[in-house]
Amino acid sequence: MTSLKVTVPLILLVFAAVLSTVNLLYHVPQAEQVAQEDSRKRLAQEMSRLQSTLEYLLLKGDLASAQHQISVLAHNHDVIVAALTDDDQRVITATRRAWLGRPIAEVLPQVGLEQVAGALREGRSGIDIGPGGNSLIGHAAVLVGSEGDTLRPSRSGGLMVAYDLAGYKAEAREQVIHQSLYWAGWVTMLAFAMWAVFHFLLTRRTARLVRAAEQLAAGRLDASSGLRGNDELGRLGRAFDSMALQVAETQTHLRDDIAVRARVQRELEATDERLQQILNNSTAVIFARDAKSRFLFVNRQWERVFGIKSADVVGRLDRDVRGEERARAYRAHDQLVIDCNMTMEFEETLPREDGLHTYISIKFPLHDAEGRAHGVCGIATDITERKRADEALRASEASYRAIFDATEDAIFLHDIETAAIVDVNARACAEFGYTREEFMELSIGALSAGTYPYTQEEAMVHFARVVAGEPMHIEWQCRTRSGKLRWHELHGKRVTIDGRDRVLALARDITDKKRAQADLARERESSYEREKLAALGSLLAGVAHELNNPLSVVVARAVLLEEQGNPDTQVAAAKIRAAAERCARIVRTFLAMARQQPPQRGPVAIEDVITAALDIAGYAVRATGIKVTIELAADIPMIDADADQLHQVLLNLILNAQQSLQDLKGSRCIDISGRFDRATHRVLIAVADNGPGIPESARARVFEPYFTTKPTGVGTGVGLAVSLAFVEAHGGTLTLEPKETGAAFLISLPVGEGGTGEPADDPPAHPIAHARTILVVDDQEEVRETLAEILAGASHRVVTAASGREALERMASQRYDVIFADMRMPDLDGRALYREIQKHWPHQAERVVFVTGDMLTTALREFVACSGRPLIEKPFLPSEVRRVVVEFAD
Repeated sequence: MTSLKVTVPLILLVFAAVLSTVNLLYHVPQAEQVAQEDSRKRLAQEMSRLQSTLEYLLLKGDLASAQHQISVLAHNHDVIVAALTDDDQRVITATRRAWLGRPIAEVLPQVGLEQVAGALREGRSGIDIGPGGNSLIGHAAVLVGSEGDTLRPSRSGGLMVAYDLAGYKAEAREQVIHQSLYWAGWVTMLAFAMWAVFHFLLTRRTARLVRAAEQLAAGRLDASSGLRGNDELGRLGRAFDSMALQVAETQTHLRDDIAVRARVQRELEATDERLQQILNNSTAVIFARDAKSRFLFVNRQWERVFGIKSADVVGRLDRDVRGEERARAYRAHDQLVIDCNMTMEFEETLPREDGLHTYISIKFPLHDAEGRAHGVCGIATDITERKRADEALRASEASYRAIFDATEDAIFLHDIETAAIVDVNARACAEFGYTREEFMELSIGALSAGTYPYTQEEAMVHFARVVAGEPMHIEWQCRTRSGKLRWHELHGKRVTIDGRDRVLALARDITDKKRAQADLARERESSYEREKLAALGSLLAGVAHELNNPLSVVVARAVLLEEQGNPDTQVAAAKIRAAAERCARIVRTFLAMARQQPPQRGPVAIEDVITAALDIAGYAVRATGIKVTIELAADIPMIDADADQLHQVLLNLILNAQQSLQDLKGSRCIDISGRFDRATHRVLIAVADNGPGIPESARARVFEPYFTTKPTGVGTGVGLAVSLAFVEAHGGTLTLEPKETGAAFLISLPVGEGGTGEPADDPPAHPIAHARTILVVDDQEEVRETLAEILAGASHRVVTAASGREALERMASQRYDVIFADMRMPDLDGRALYREIQKHWPHQAERVVFVTGDMLTTALREFVACSGRPLIEKPFLPSEVRRVVVEFAD
């Protein structure tokens, strides 16, 4: 039973723990609820203040001040996130800058606040509990006005503020926990006080009495409690001491009596009986015969083996007991022992019911008082099972070696202590090129690739796991004697062979399998890239068409203003045109990247290719704070090349440099330079950066397909390989140049037959066309009116049609010199219109000019090529439109 000095304090401690637990379970939720209500009030006040302030600022049209009100909340540690949306549910300001301009429903899942999207969309106001109860989410509608002096609402937006509850709840819980610990401490102190009282007044004295009783029970007759006093424990202690004294006296008398009886018993035991017991309990067959082969003694094991009782054997001759033939062989061995007077060992056989048994018989001479041998004693042990096991083992070893050498897998047998190779099969010798003797001198590391993780150290880690009993199944890169690297599938297991623990390793060559898997993975990746490119092309087609229509209007109107306006207007129009043309170049570059069409060689200006590449990569470079310097010699001629392919090469090199620099500290720079080498008649373009550079071990492989030093998911390893293929298809070279810091790639391109060898001159001016009657067909009113104005300004008579069917109605009553037809229109598009014109007015079909902002679609390109009609791509310039008209004969 547990001592009271432990039981009572333990009860008090359990009570303290239960009290603290109940207090926590009851008061913690209450404290958290109070903290939540206080936070709700503060949030309601903050929402009311923000709503009124933001409405006032937004009605005034002061968006900057409203954004400042929200950005200030980013410094409030109670605010998780705050955002203000417009009437289209797009974020116009937020504490997270990445949200700006994005739909609120799209960014709310990033912080787990999807539940607010519906309330903001419906313009409801209120405060909700966030996910997990760790936040409060306030949302309200905010009136928004237009810019001006009058405070008049014209639309409504939404305000959302997420308040952090976790900190306040944690503080409330901490207060309750401190209170619980305070009371638990007092109860614990009371438990220690109770322990001290019980210890000094009761349990210490009781322990002395118990200890004395235990000593007495253990045989210590001088045990005594030594308790004093007149209380119950004192009297009990004195009674125990008296009883212990009486027990000691009685025990002494008993010991003396037992000692006398033991001596008498030992004297009565006979030596012959002891010897008989020993011999009868032996598992060996023991017997004794005199010089005439008469039995003197047999033990019980002899009786069990031969099935004859000792009384029927002793005194009889061996030939009378077991027959003359069997006794003759045994008698010859007995006589040899007597003649030699020494111990000898013989292997004797005995037929039994289950077959012939083999015994090892150790026979030694029996001597008389004078030392003469007068008989033989034999001890025979049955070794039949051992003999059978030895024969089975020899047969098993022969089968093992046959299987060992015949298997198609390489097999290695290792010492369990040193991991040394102790045996290999013929397949291992054939695969690795070593003899069996040479294998015995090799370590595991000598057969591994030698590079991490295929090293001696890593191999020993796997070996230790197998030794510990863990099965091994790994793929390992091995090195043969010739130095070739091969992949093997290794299976390892701890086994017992010939009674010794070994490690058995099977190696199956999977090099071809790995190569096939790699080829399949590359094919899968290539298919995936093609699918992505197809999806990108589909997306770009729609984007290009939607952007090119307004860009056409902007570019054309800007050019018209330059041609017709006053000097001040011309300056402003030139800026508008430059910005719009840059947008147009970016769209065209995207389209050129996405098009999958045969290369088309022609005169290409290197400066234009570099400008197009920077138009695409410019944002990524500027966003990461990287400086770009361009140094192009003035005498660089135009070259005969495919502009789209060269653009992809330059874009890939610039993006590679940007990615290597984006995480670098300090100054970061990309240098692009170009010059014309007149000696070799080649144009040289260099793209260099001051980044970390390319490791020496990877420099020889940078142009290999699917090899990349970028992390998984960042690079596919095909960019430089494709770029090299493009450059080499142009008869050029793409090389990685030596550089102390960073990486530098050099492109060398021949000028070619299409190149001029000199910088491009300004294009010749086009002649002025005679007045024509022109039909403009486009479903976009702005584009239609812009084309009409451009043509009317060149003294042409222009008729417009908003659809293909309207154009057919007009052509039924009038002939036109030139027909501008948009390729993409609802109901009847440009292709269908052209076919109708061919069908009804074949001579008019030769007057058609196609206009489109979407040449990414393969079907459209093939249709235009088959028709042989001119094509104007949006956004177009007025000069281009006029030039097409001039080219038509009267």
